[in-house]
Amino acid sequence: MQVISGNTVQAAPGYNETEIRFHVVDPIIRKLGYPDHDNVYLNLEEKLEYPYAHIGRRSKKDVPLGFPDYRAGLKGARGSFVIEAKGGSVSIASLEVEQAHSYAAHAQVGANYFVLCNGSAVLVYETLSGPGAEPLAILPLNEVNDRFHELENILAPASLAKNCHVHHDMKLKLAEGLGSSVEIRSGNYQLSDYHYRFMMNGQDITAIIQQAAPQLDQQLELMKTSFELRVVGGIAERGEDGYITANVEFSGATIHNQQAMELMGITEASFATADEFISTDPDSPTIFESTKDFAVSKGAMIPQLFGGASPMESDLAGDMFIKAAMHYRDGKILGEYIALSDMNIPVPNSSPMVGEMSFSGTFELTLGT
Repeated sequence: MQVISGNTVQAAPGYNETEIRFHVVDPIIRKLGYPDHDNVYLNLEEKLEYPYAHIGRRSKKDVPLGFPDYRAGLKGARGSFVIEAKGGSVSIASLEVEQAHSYAAHAQVGANYFVLCNGSAVLVYETLSGPGAEPLAILPLNEVNDRFHELENILAPASLAKNCHVHHDMKLKLAEGLGSSVEIRSGNYQLSDYHYRFMMNGQDITAIIQQAAPQLDQQLELMKTSFELRVVGGIAERGEDGYITANVEFSGATIHNQQAMELMGITEASFATADEFISTDPDSPTIFESTKDFAVSKGAMIPQLFGGASPMESDLAGDMFIKAAMHYRDGKILGEYIALSDMNIPVPNSSPMVGEMSFSGTFELTLGT
């Protein structure tokens, strides 16, 4: 990408301010998308109505009205910057930075960023960081073409819309240190214990099921000892009714286990609590609960933990209840859970088989910032 020609880079140290603007700044501002888009503006040498505030030692007579060379931004939205061009031989020192900052911070402007450009480099600063802060980006003129994306990532219209958008959270916080909503980035849960029982006609047939399907215990033991059970995303938020809910997405222990979970519709769960806040005290955790129905039709191929699939010999219907006791600490949600599941499996010419399963363990969720 050529924004500035090689001849310009070589000649720039000898340019005066007007030439720097024409040969260097104008191509940059046009390439950034100003004023080509309908939603942006570009003002040149805009007169500010009262003097900018000086920083440091200045003569009282040296208090000019402000005339920033460029001011650009988004129409009707937060997100703008000013650019000050200097002659090619003018070094960018504290005086130049203070001047550009004063334009950006001016009450008529309120720009998010300010930019300085001379015959050797383009520097981008964040206004709120003050005139003494280090630049966000320093691009020597001979690197502008190759590193132009750094300017786009800060100053292009789409970047301003993204970086300068401010959301004011007016709802009650979830917990001390959190807003009213927070992203669940990742997490894991450990299976510590499990129990199951199968009944038919009022008789316990668990031993018969264990003998017929020994892989059931084998796979459950593997889930306890050999796999990281993962949470892959979600969100916790306070709704319009004031109550806290959470939606959590799970991942299978293996690819085939993931396919089975998707088939049964148990890759995610929605939780709710009656507590006003998420606790920060592990001795007094917040209780979240979730209920979910699931079903698999007769003939559906259910993938096993390690590949292969077995057809369902009859319809399967069931429900799951999950209770989680949790607290918030240092960007994480920590806690314990118990999951109870009841299954109803029709058996030809007999009463249905009823399965009861319980799983318990601990979990840790990493939250977004």
